[in-house]
Amino acid sequence: MNEQVVIVTSAGVARLQDEAARIAEIRARGCVPVECGPEIPMAPGRGPMMRFTPREMRQTECGGFVSVKTGEAGRDAARVADAFDAMERASLKAHRAAEVRRASAGQEPQAYSALFTPGQISAARDYAALVERVTASGVKCSSLEAVHSGGAGGGDREAAIFRDFQRLRALHRRIGDGLAKEVRRIRPSKNGGVKRRAIYVRRLVDMVCLGDMSILQVLHSHGWSKDGGASKALRLSLCSALDRMQGYDLAKMKKGVDT
Repeated sequence: MNEQVVIVTSAGVARLQDEAARIAEIRARGCVPVECGPEIPMAPGRGPMMRFTPREMRQTECGGFVSVKTGEAGRDAARVADAFDAMERASLKAHRAAEVRRASAGQEPQAYSALFTPGQISAARDYAALVERVTASGVKCSSLEAVHSGGAGGGDREAAIFRDFQRLRALHRRIGDGLAKEVRRIRPSKNGGVKRRAIYVRRLVDMVCLGDMSILQVLHSHGWSKDGGASKALRLSLCSALDRMQGYDLAKMKKGVDT
């Protein structure tokens, strides 16, 4: 039996160590929180997981209501982290660093303000799930409309898909096609030679909710440099769009008519 000798140089060892570290980092991103139990498999392709506690309101014998954990065997549940989790985590990290600087300077602490409300985040995730259902249906809206207009009616599946199409169209109307960030009249040479492009609100919503991109990534993809004012303005535009998707603009219009 012949013996083979493999000689590994210092550069080869370094490459092996880098590859091992890269694989370990990928595996760490795909790990499931311990509080969720061992039944959920690790899947690096799924992305980072966020732990949450599922609850529901149940009526007591006295007639009141109490919040009860509904996780299997008292465990927490997990979901895939998205762009809103990443932006909130980065914002909280920056706030904690700012608090350390304020404390060292003898200044008063400031309370943390979340970037998005729970309703806005819920609207964004519902929109992403709706687009995924419509895309996965494999049916064109024009063909569904032909079925309904012809009086055939279709089955329960077709009716459900048609409702999804109608809801998606309504959300697109609420989002609008206006500008979320107007292009400033600055020469490209002052922006690193990159030509800035206008950011439309529909494009902004799709890139964040569907493309899983942060506000800074949206700015960068349109040729905008990292700027606090631009980032805040774009976030407020996104918040306004998510509020409209919840129907807040319709509530204001109705209130104006009643008064």
